[in-house]
Amino acid sequence: MATINTDIAQKIDIVTRENNSATINLVIADSSGAAFNLTGYTVNFKVYSDNIDHIAKSNGSGITATGSGSGTLDSTGKITIKLTTTDLSILPGSYSHKLTLTSGDDVKTWMYGKFKVNND
Repeated sequence: MATINTDIAQKIDIVTRENNSATINLVIADSSGAAFNLTGYTVNFKVYSDNIDHIAKSNGSGITATGSGSGTLDSTGKITIKLTTTDLSILPGSYSHKLTLTSGDDVKTWMYGKFKVNND
């Protein structure tokens, strides 16, 4: 029996420290390893638990193109997620996170996993 799998998301766990800042640099690539053209996409990153968003970032609001530092994403596939001390002032513990790319009706979850906040 054949299977068609449209789930491209990668499970990646993140561990950080309460009341600290953190920077996550990512390169989004297609199945052949080439940089994914992010032009026209909205990138959203959220940390959540029980349907409560604790951290929410998107283009120009905590997510920028790595090369230019702009909220306008480009064809390099490179993005930076900046988490401030205010973002990471959430209670220590385990949460979930998800990174999605959206263009019109096209939504792709690229990354998900546990988001652990250690005591400061």
